Amino acid sequence: MNTNFTGISLGFAGYVIFVLLDSIIKKYLVQDYPVLEINFYICLFSLIPISFALHFISGWKVLINNKVHIQILRGVLGLICAAIIINSFKKHAFSEIYPILFSTPLILTIFSYFILKERVGPRRIIAVLIGFIGVLIVSRPGTIHFTFSLFLLFIGAIILAVNVLLIRMYASNQSSIAFAFYGFLVGLIISAIITTQFYVPLKNNDIYIFIICGIIAGTGGLCISAASKMLESSLFAPLQYFQLIAGFVFGYLFFGDVPDYYEVVGSLVISVSGLFIIYRDYQTGIKSFTSKVRASNDIINRGH
Repeated sequence: MNTNFTGISLGFAGYVIFVLLDSIIKKYLVQDYPVLEINFYICLFSLIPISFALHFISGWKVLINNKVHIQILRGVLGLICAAIIINSFKKHAFSEIYPILFSTPLILTIFSYFILKERVGPRRIIAVLIGFIGVLIVSRPGTIHFTFSLFLLFIGAIILAVNVLLIRMYASNQSSIAFAFYGFLVGLIISAIITTQFYVPLKNNDIYIFIICGIIAGTGGLCISAASKMLESSLFAPLQYFQLIAGFVFGYLFFGDVPDYYEVVGSLVISVSGLFIIYRDYQTGIKSFTSKVRASNDIINRGH
């Protein structure tokens, strides 16, 4: 199977999974518990699917790592980003939050070009820009009252881009499952230390909600880590735009929010940008496969 297609599928699944996680946190948890306590339980129970993956897929030996400082840095950055996003749920709707977070694909594409020296073809640049135009249609700049928490979200978008970039920079000889494990483990340890000062006892059956959230987060983390390792950043970045569409779906299911005209049009534009990337990669994969078959036939014919 085409590696890029697998990466695109995992990235798409991961981003949709995280929108589901955001929806559950916003509806059931964020108003009752401190941000870092929420993060503590999510990191704790995220280790369930990750441990499963370690045991049955990669083996625990992949945790032997000579890039511990990078893993710690990613864990700290991930915790800061998660705290910023969860805190924004207290005050803002998804329609305000996601458009700001969706500056990440542009930031990541720029970072990849200048830092990783990745070749960013004109078609990918156009696809990223089209997706961003779709985000602008949805968000209608000037209609959202910009607050300090929304400014922090933009900082979170930069942190998110840096975190993906670190995976791209150091993932060549590292397991994506190990990246997910260490990211959540560092978040768990730091959250546990700080949460002791602000702990709120769990209510009723909320522990089960936290378990579900943790399993969702761990599964999404595995998908995103694998996808960001498989794909060039300029190909991985636009996949995040699909979160906006998933956000509308879960927003309706959890909160009864009905998309308006601008949100529908913007979503269609975003879908076009993402589908274009997938189509182009599919065509490239077919051409690559055909070339390999022809080369093999040439070798066989020469042998005769």
